[in-house]
Amino acid sequence: MNIVFLMGGKNDSQSSGDYPIYMAEVHNHLILENQINYVQGISPERIIFCVKKHDIEQYHVDFIARALTDNAVIVPICGQTKGAICSALLACSYIDNNEELILCSVDDCVDQPLREILQSFREQKCDAGIVTFRSVHPRYSFVKIDDNGTVCEFSEKKPISKNALASIYYFSKGSDFVDCAKNVIRKDNTINEKFYISQTLNEMILKQKKITVHSIDNQFFHPMKTEMQLASYLKRLENSLESV
Repeated sequence: MNIVFLMGGKNDSQSSGDYPIYMAEVHNHLILENQINYVQGISPERIIFCVKKHDIEQYHVDFIARALTDNAVIVPICGQTKGAICSALLACSYIDNNEELILCSVDDCVDQPLREILQSFREQKCDAGIVTFRSVHPRYSFVKIDDNGTVCEFSEKKPISKNALASIYYFSKGSDFVDCAKNVIRKDNTINEKFYISQTLNEMILKQKKITVHSIDNQFFHPMKTEMQLASYLKRLENSLESV
């Protein structure tokens, strides 16, 4: 099992001191630390951090990651890529294989244990799995599901359903993701001049691969796309740590 944290995108929100969102701190715990603890619940072989070279040089994120986990792999992102697909493919040498792969956004937090989500995907013997919550806001990715529960289509920034994606993407084989990601790029199928992870899932559909949906209640999903969302999550985290 390989975990890839995508940490190269732009975001309007910043934590105090102009640090990246994932370095926001509550009771001496970074959001990044909380995210690492979350994925460690499934005992991955590697946790791969696709992180901006600027953040490595400016904030020593590589040292932070290695201090927080002994299975960290650092993949620097030099400059601005054309989207999450391109950032993830920088880790190609680690994920183009038959091992399971989970791609995560570092600034989207899910409260349901990852072990439970992974077990759901494994039990259904799917080729790919996604986590959804309810939203129609065009900042998210979306999936359309037919009356039989079959995944029909994915869209980016266009609400084709109320099923928004929570930025946890599972592939039973990392090579499936790599192959589909390369197909998206070959087709030059950009959205707002970028390539998105959801587009690889449309390629999976074209290959007649089985895709499973795991739905969670909105109370278990904590995006940090805006200052308000970040403040809300930090408050929830603070309350959680105080109760420990």
